[in-house]
Amino acid sequence: MSRHAYLIMAHNEFNLLKKLITLLDDPRNDIYVHVDKKAKDFDPGQFQNLTQYAQLSLIKRKPITWEGYSVTDCIFRLIEEAVKTHHNYYHLLSGMDLPIKSQDFIHDFFENHGDLEYIEFDQRAIETKNFYNRIKYYHFFQEKIGKQREGFYFFLKRLTLKTQEILRVDRTRKYPYAFKKGATWFSITHAFANYLLERQASIRDAYKFTLCADEIFLQTAAWNSHFRDNICENYLRYIDWKRGKPYVFKADDFEELINSDALWARKFSEVKDPEIVDRIVRHINNFASTPSER
Repeated sequence: MSRHAYLIMAHNEFNLLKKLITLLDDPRNDIYVHVDKKAKDFDPGQFQNLTQYAQLSLIKRKPITWEGYSVTDCIFRLIEEAVKTHHNYYHLLSGMDLPIKSQDFIHDFFENHGDLEYIEFDQRAIETKNFYNRIKYYHFFQEKIGKQREGFYFFLKRLTLKTQEILRVDRTRKYPYAFKKGATWFSITHAFANYLLERQASIRDAYKFTLCADEIFLQTAAWNSHFRDNICENYLRYIDWKRGKPYVFKADDFEELINSDALWARKFSEVKDPEIVDRIVRHINNFASTPSER
């Protein structure tokens, strides 16, 4: 029986997170969850005994900053914990994602299409000046800034970036490989997960002060390795960037979601539209089988 690891990064809407975990509760799965330490309303006690079949692990919490290296560090810590047990696949989700296919469907898919790395690449993005500015300059203060667009550290950031521009700083000259970009979320094999862990120190050195390193390090590592031949550029997620950043699905989107070829979707919010969440949950549960039926 193949085993899958679900790696989940969450920071809010913990009732939605519980529903996500419940939909992943399957004896073929192990679930690893990191909750941002800055989230003050998280009660780990509510997650005890939440799963019936899957092993659920809450990993040590650390603060996460938007666009900072702490996101990449969190991904590595989830992978590190998960590879202690061999899994055929490692799926990174956010706490505001939901599966839109049953676990039987998902496992059957990977049984028939295994040994590929499901990673998204955004070719248009790497052709822009802004992309290379993320890498070539040192973004020293991003962990202090987050989403702020004012204040002392934001002023320092603009000052240091301007100084680096004048001095023609370019860190990319140190690295003789092609940088790539794509979505943070992925489904990767055990072999590639171990490959990343073996290079964790060098990845940290290269990307520690990179803006949005979580959208670059994995794509770049895969593209510049022997795993390149195994890349499938369909990352199996349904995410709508045309209507939002990303768009939050509503009840009217139900048919669009379940008729998609994707296995998971983001993003959802019980604050903005609890109906779509409940409809997805009911839909998946209607197709779910019990372990004894498999």
